[in-house]
Amino acid sequence: MTMKIGLLKNFLHCFSLKQGTILIAILQLFISGIVMTFFLLALAHAMDIQEMVARDSEDALEREALEEMSSMHLNTKRMDIAHHNATEKVYSMYCGLVISVLHFISTVLLLYGVLINHRQFMAPWLMIMMTTIITLILSLFLVQQDCPFIAILGGKADMTDRILVLFMVGISLYIWFAVYSTYKSLESKKNGLIHEIDPIKKQKYALTPGEGTSNGKVRLHLGTQIPYEV
Repeated sequence: MTMKIGLLKNFLHCFSLKQGTILIAILQLFISGIVMTFFLLALAHAMDIQEMVARDSEDALEREALEEMSSMHLNTKRMDIAHHNATEKVYSMYCGLVISVLHFISTVLLLYGVLINHRQFMAPWLMIMMTTIITLILSLFLVQQDCPFIAILGGKADMTDRILVLFMVGISLYIWFAVYSTYKSLESKKNGLIHEIDPIKKQKYALTPGEGTSNGKVRLHLGTQIPYEV
């Protein structure tokens, strides 16, 4: 037996599914724009820091070559660690920017798809959003300080941050399910339209007995060309 999941009939008991999906798309476009701006500014800042650390590392190496002191060796090691951390931060900003751009593009497709009632355009957003939800859920069970998503909230995964992420998971699941319900409703409407057209085509090509014909042949509906003899 296959278990069917009950779909939503409306969004927040105030909007229809289509209206709710349009509202979700507009809000997420606004949020994605803010997030992309944040990552662009953070990336520029991280690259500046990386440049500064790289210059300081070169200066430290030059001084170390001229003066052989234990304190200089220690300073060089610290500069290497700082440069490594700055490089990791730049890569993290790049990854965040790419993810936010993909989310923005999928949200544009979502809005376009729901406006023209074309569910295929909604599929990328559903996949990206579900991936985000799964990542958020996994981050709740990771205890490292550098955990994805938790690190963005402050670098340490304390209980307050985990409760906030859990709240985000709940909201994201409801939003995803509302859009998925819209997706399935468009699929049902398309299938229903096909089922309605098929009987019309069958009736169009059906045969009827000849009435008042002198040759004993049957009369055909419009759209048929070859008579059928009794």
